[in-house]
Amino acid sequence: MKKFLAALMMLAVFMTSSIAFAAYEESIEEDVDLNSVKKIAVAYPNYYKTEETEPEIADFTREIYNAGRFTSSREVLSYDEVASAIRRDTGIDIHSLDVPEAEKVYNQNVKRYADTYVITTVTNNSKRPWLFFYVYDSKDSKLMYTYSIQSNTLGKTSKDYGKAAEEFFKQFDNTAKLKLTKEERKALEERQKAARVYKRHVEKVTYKTGKDKVDRVRKK
Repeated sequence: MKKFLAALMMLAVFMTSSIAFAAYEESIEEDVDLNSVKKIAVAYPNYYKTEETEPEIADFTREIYNAGRFTSSREVLSYDEVASAIRRDTGIDIHSLDVPEAEKVYNQNVKRYADTYVITTVTNNSKRPWLFFYVYDSKDSKLMYTYSIQSNTLGKTSKDYGKAAEEFFKQFDNTAKLKLTKEERKALEERQKAARVYKRHVEKVTYKTGKDKVDRVRKK
């Protein structure tokens, strides 16, 4: 039985959010303690490119990982990191398998590297896509948490899919925080702050070392 924390809530999101006027739905399975989650692995998504503006699946998966890496207070593992670990420990290259078999091998082995994994599903057959994030327990592949989002500003681009993933990771942290003590909430907020500072540093370095480096730095 699910405990619904939000049911298709219409949010007028202001300056503190990256997505304006977003509708999201969130649910957590009964007796699940999200605060116990330490590592989240990014699994292969249920995603098919339907328009030219959309990223290829490898780039989409990377956007989900980067969103978590720069937003979540938890350690986030990329799909490629888990795939490499599986190949190292079992000799099986899941990149060479068809999707159903690769998913089977991934699910059987991911518990060695993370306590949860997230599968992103995209419904993009309309103008505004819906993104669904399903978090599973790595030990038994049981569903723990679900988050879905749609926005009037959410387009079918890598940047917008990354923003939606950031909202998922933020909300996961916020929901987990509800059961924390004051001291634990403070520690979590410090980790979130550190993640934001690191993101700004990476973006600054990328900016300064990009194309036309001298001109761009001089204009700042």
